[in-house]
Amino acid sequence: MANSFDLRKSVWESTLIDQWEPSKWKQWKAKQTDEQAKLEREYLRIKHAVQQANAALCLDRIKIKLKLTSPKTIGLQGTFPCRPGDVGKDGSPNKQYTISCGFTANDAGLKMAVFKARELDLLLITKQFQWTPELLGKQAQKIELPNFKNSGKSIGELIQEYEKEFWKTHEQNRRGIRTWETHYMRHLKKLPQDVPLSAQALEMALEKTKPNTSARFFMVWQLKKFCEFCGIDDFKTIYAYATPKPHPTLRKIPSDEEIIQGFEKIGVPLSTYTSKDNLTQPEQWQWAFGMLATYGLRPHELFAIDVEAFIDPGNTFHLVTLNPSLTEGTKTGERSCGIPPLHPHWVDLFKLKNIRLPHNEGKLSNKTAKLYIKFKNADIGFRPYDLRHAYAIRGHRLRVPIKTMADYMGHSVQEHTKTYQRWMNEDTNLEIYREVVIHRQGTTKEAMKERIKELEAENMALKAENSTLKGLLIQHQLGELLS
Repeated sequence: MANSFDLRKSVWESTLIDQWEPSKWKQWKAKQTDEQAKLEREYLRIKHAVQQANAALCLDRIKIKLKLTSPKTIGLQGTFPCRPGDVGKDGSPNKQYTISCGFTANDAGLKMAVFKARELDLLLITKQFQWTPELLGKQAQKIELPNFKNSGKSIGELIQEYEKEFWKTHEQNRRGIRTWETHYMRHLKKLPQDVPLSAQALEMALEKTKPNTSARFFMVWQLKKFCEFCGIDDFKTIYAYATPKPHPTLRKIPSDEEIIQGFEKIGVPLSTYTSKDNLTQPEQWQWAFGMLATYGLRPHELFAIDVEAFIDPGNTFHLVTLNPSLTEGTKTGERSCGIPPLHPHWVDLFKLKNIRLPHNEGKLSNKTAKLYIKFKNADIGFRPYDLRHAYAIRGHRLRVPIKTMADYMGHSVQEHTKTYQRWMNEDTNLEIYREVVIHRQGTTKEAMKERIKELEAENMALKAENSTLKGLLIQHQLGELLS
């Protein structure tokens, strides 16, 4: 009897349990204490907890949601790359799936499901998501996946296989190479390369990071992915070292006044004793600084500017276009539109149409590194990338739509809001409120006063016209009576 009992068919006061408001779970059969009533209330309580968890995920702009797939299990629902052998609607590479990860419908299972939803969302954002046996479930039995258990291969050889798999879904350009080196190899190289994969090898790598640091968090995350690829599903060793993701340190975003001061600082003339051979001149540093500040470019994008299009006399809006081929592909590829200056007067103030590219030789990474060094040596007070954050916040202050700002900066809307909302500190938010809301109210009041004056004048004119018409009507009526 107990095995055939289906909670979802329960009815009370002519209401099906799935039509009952979950937040009122305590009121469901409140006076009944039998085991079945308790199970039904617990089902509604967990259903309510899932709704609350989804609301919290939505606030954090996490696209993966929790779903009560049965009264006893919690699954994950979202849009993922198509499973091996599957095809999305109209040939789309993505499709919506409900993934059953075996989370029990209780408080502990709920916490694990939320953690997994955040993990999968991070994988999707960084384009590192891959279907694993854990995610595929029963379908994994029908699909041939790499399995290196007891293969005898060294960790170095497994990493080579892992890299081959990586390049199946990534382009081999500067961006792809950087992703592999910073998000993958940076952590995997801490493993001993000449021994088979084992718990001891994992511990050796994990011990090289400090607890409660971003290095430990991403090490755990990447080693788990690597072990999944290698067919290992026992993560006890890795989870023993797990640490919460540290919150990024909030940086001070420079104001417009501080940016102009920084422009002056970086233009301080070189010492008379400094060698002039192969050195970037102050006015070149100023031009680079001005372009970063005015257009919110990433530092390496300085070397992807289409200079001819920028200085073209027909470019009256001073738009900047990027040519990713100059840097083997910028971080997010070519913008879908020209990048405008949010402060157009800065184009003249910083003399940006007088092109003075910094004299830098070597690899792109060396060129951008010199920018950071110059900012530090000149005691600017902030980093080159902070000028990009200032550009983003400037757009919010000017009430540029979020979708438009995301296009200007080469972001998706989700990435833009998630990245830049955290730099909006309390002072910034108050300043935006003062500029946008208070200013708007002031402007509205002035406009209303003017409108009231116009209406009063119009009302007086109508009254005068009405009196004239009444006089004419009276004269017409008297004329009819006399005739």
